[in-house]
Amino acid sequence: MNFQERAHQLVGLEGFREAGLPIEIAKINPICPHDEQYILRMAIRAHGGEYVLPAELEWLRGMLEVSQQYQATLGVDHPFVYVTVRHGLVKSKTDDQWHVDGFSTKVPHLPEQNYVWTNHTGTECADLGVEFPADFNPLVHNVNDYLSRFVSPENVMTLTPGVMYAMDPYMLHRRPPQTEGMVRTFVRISYVPILINDVNNTPNPLLPIECDADGVANRNRLIAYSG
Repeated sequence: MNFQERAHQLVGLEGFREAGLPIEIAKINPICPHDEQYILRMAIRAHGGEYVLPAELEWLRGMLEVSQQYQATLGVDHPFVYVTVRHGLVKSKTDDQWHVDGFSTKVPHLPEQNYVWTNHTGTECADLGVEFPADFNPLVHNVNDYLSRFVSPENVMTLTPGVMYAMDPYMLHRRPPQTEGMVRTFVRISYVPILINDVNNTPNPLLPIECDADGVANRNRLIAYSG
């Protein structure tokens, strides 16, 4: 299955068989007017309602519209939309490790779609086709750790800065480690079928959503597959 076909299939391990690479959407050049801005999964749409973009994120309006247009071509209208921004000195500590975004099988759901953009030093992606063993349990085992075993220089590519790309939960990627300490802008717009119940999300003062789970703690409970 390709990216468009997977958008209509429930999330599951079989999607990793032909993950492919992120899809180039459009070249876009937003300029953040702030010296620094760090936002993690701020909800700008909830329960299928209107988009509510705070004034401090208005600079993303054009990028949001481009992502909406491509999302419409998939024929999927997810009720939740989240925005992540890391603008300024690179401070994050774990996103330079290989990972996928949005892979969870706790509740059956369609995959989310993420639209990502950087101003320089593009995101690194690994083009993998992985068959998981029959006894692999994504509720117990760490998917990121297992996928990382298959990364090699031959299957890694770097996304072009200034270009928006679409990816889904099957596409392994990371922030290039050499960006540590650099000033960089990263944006991710996530179209999600279910509420991301995580107290680590940045709240939107115009769209309050109560969260009572710790997503980081839950992920840290996953163990490496020993097979």
